[in-house]
Amino acid sequence: AATLRDRHPRLGVRVIEAEPARCFDLLLAGDADLALLTATADTPPTSDTRFDQRDLLDDPLDLVVPAGHRLTGRRTVTLADAADEQWILGRPGSTYHQLVLTACLGAGFTPNIAHYADEWDTGTALVAHRFGIILVPRLARLHEDRPVARIPLRGEHAPARRILAATRRGSRDHPLVTAALSTIRTTADALHPPPTASTPDVTTRE
Repeated sequence: AATLRDRHPRLGVRVIEAEPARCFDLLLAGDADLALLTATADTPPTSDTRFDQRDLLDDPLDLVVPAGHRLTGRRTVTLADAADEQWILGRPGSTYHQLVLTACLGAGFTPNIAHYADEWDTGTALVAHRFGIILVPRLARLHEDRPVARIPLRGEHAPARRILAATRRGSRDHPLVTAALSTIRTTADALHPPPTASTPDVTTRE
């Protein structure tokens, strides 16, 4: 948004934060020209003629556990390895809740939800005080002074959020929308999460 504002001083830039399903409503109503969102089960199919959608990147989710947790010493960690833990999820109905719940069910278990937190900062604070564990996107920045370990997950059911850009069908050829999409594509390429090493990259702050 800042890049577009600086490159096109006469362009009015307005940012609206909303759940993914609401983003498509905003596009249809003409209240937004471009949506950046995480794909969910409610995302319209690519065949929906009302929208143009394009994938930007896949952002893996990492497991965050308290410092000294039993899983920090493992060479590889799967989602199922954490099946017996107490979990911290977003509120029911949120994109994050749906994403984590679907991943856990795919790995063969229903998570024991101990707490609800919609913000990564709140969730990791709970982890630091040993109230449970949480999944956070690799692109999410965490406080470095918290005693937690961030562990990349392995295996077939390692979850990731798919981030995409959406516009109303036919509007992406507008010069300003084209410029916005180009800027977003460049930014996404620069932010693309790097591949993890063959062993967990664990960072612990005591």
